[in-house]
Amino acid sequence: MKRLSLISALLLSFGANAAVVTPFTLESPTGGALPAGVSAVGGIVADLTGINGNRVVSQVAGSTEYSGFASASEYPLLFGTQTGYTASVLNALGGGIAKASFRISLFDGDSQAGNFDFNQNSLLVNGLDFGNFSSVATQQTDSTGTVVMSSGYGFGDSILDTGFFSSTNGGLLAQLFSSLASGVIQYRLFDATPGDQSFDFTRGVDRSAINIAIAPVIAPGAVPEPASFALFGLGVVGLALARRRKSAPAVA
Repeated sequence: MKRLSLISALLLSFGANAAVVTPFTLESPTGGALPAGVSAVGGIVADLTGINGNRVVSQVAGSTEYSGFASASEYPLLFGTQTGYTASVLNALGGGIAKASFRISLFDGDSQAGNFDFNQNSLLVNGLDFGNFSSVATQQTDSTGTVVMSSGYGFGDSILDTGFFSSTNGGLLAQLFSSLASGVIQYRLFDATPGDQSFDFTRGVDRSAINIAIAPVIAPGAVPEPASFALFGLGVVGLALARRRKSAPAVA
């Protein structure tokens, strides 16, 4: 019994460490852990998985993104541009995209429930609709992404939120892949009531510490974290000990 209790304690310990190893902002819903070099918050991160399983990741520097109060004539509002989608990058995706995630950091988004732009804004990637700003799971952090204040849905009023827009829709992703022939991704915000608010996409580690920009690169696919392997191993040991104890002859 003491051995099994020790294993349970180790499992809990490794579980707690695993939660720290893969924080929300660095874990793409479609590709897994983002590669080294990607900032915890800030900029725009694109995580594309090709139909061949290859993964291409890029990050727009936050300092190049939009900040200000746009007039109605500027919508859909261009807030970020990623270049570098060359023929070789597209070939690495195997001729198509199987799944995609786009991480957005936004200060003063006003799209959470109760805010005046609730269900009014959507993300356009090369003109394609990738979802409602109000329905995306987000996390509020400090400017470096190291301190978490809250989690919820949408991008709140006068706070920095980060969230992932994701899709596995074959038709949508086929159109996205075709659009990448231009070599560029343009990120735009559609607003059903344009010209009524300001946006600041420049916040995050990029603005407060270093200027992070990553051209499209082939990244490692999603793999289990070391802590996950440890958990699996401890689980197997625990089952083996439990079976051995169960099958051992009773001692009078």
